[in-house]
Amino acid sequence: MSESMDVTDNQNDNPPTLAGLSSLKVKFDAGNNTQSRALVANGRMQVKVQVLVAGVDADGNAMHVPADVMESIQLIHYATGKTLRDGWGASAVQGRFTREARPAPDAEDRHDDDLENDSVHPQVRTFWVSSSSAGTTEIGARLSVNGETILSNGTTPASVHYSSVTVEAETPSTYGVDGVFRLYQTRIGNESPGNRIWKYHLGLYPGGKQIRLVDWIAEGAEEGKDYDFAGGNRLNEIKTNYMECIFVRPENSSVVVSLPDRGDPFAYTFTSDAQTWNSKHYHVNTQSDGELTIVQALSEYSKNTGPQKYGGVLPFIAIDEYGTEHKLAIRVNFHERNLYLQRG
Repeated sequence: MSESMDVTDNQNDNPPTLAGLSSLKVKFDAGNNTQSRALVANGRMQVKVQVLVAGVDADGNAMHVPADVMESIQLIHYATGKTLRDGWGASAVQGRFTREARPAPDAEDRHDDDLENDSVHPQVRTFWVSSSSAGTTEIGARLSVNGETILSNGTTPASVHYSSVTVEAETPSTYGVDGVFRLYQTRIGNESPGNRIWKYHLGLYPGGKQIRLVDWIAEGAEEGKDYDFAGGNRLNEIKTNYMECIFVRPENSSVVVSLPDRGDPFAYTFTSDAQTWNSKHYHVNTQSDGELTIVQALSEYSKNTGPQKYGGVLPFIAIDEYGTEHKLAIRVNFHERNLYLQRG
């Protein structure tokens, strides 16, 4: 009798073993039943896709799904059962451009009775889907249970599940420079005599509606750092002997510039480059909502160093809020002391 009891106790101590799946669902969000969404096909913009899994033991009782089964989950093209390819990809890491994509035009909400009837909450694995090529695909999932691969496209005879979402990847929009990209300038004011500081703001406004510009890339510029891309000293231009043009990172709210200051008026009468040993620092606020900022600092005076002139045309890539790239360039006219926007 005691031997029988020992066996029973040992059996009760054994944890349940996953025998199969009671539910395998693919959704954009665990609490959202929308079946299709759209994103921009630029390889950066992402849409969240979640796989919800519920398991049962040999007696049909609900149980949690082991970690190794959850780790085996992959997203697939529903039609072929193959992992995402041909420009489509899925990552477990959320990127920067994950603003919630709008529903596709034919999106419908579908009530999910099976999910509501689960006796335990399903376990969830989250992916971030992107595409670098335009088109539409239906996305399902596959995973491995006890050595068997189970797919959500109904092709696994021993465990049939039908679940997917549809993602439409739209061709990125391209815009002409004139009338859509706006480059305008404002002066900070209150500079010392002979100093002038301008802030150039670059925005994107197709059809009069703003698309936020959130970053830029330029050859020679270090990631996360402002870029002094054009300027000079002892330039001998009209009311300008010193210039700096600084492309400011959007995450930086200010920049400090130093300008030659308080030159000797008598010396300026006899020397066109008006050198001075004095300088003044300016703290320039560069905060701008959805526009890129370039600070141009000018002085009638020169620093007490040799002549210098650098920069001219800066090709760069502006990145908008959807992760789309726009190839542009800034041209510096030293004689006019102006900056002009052109196609990169």
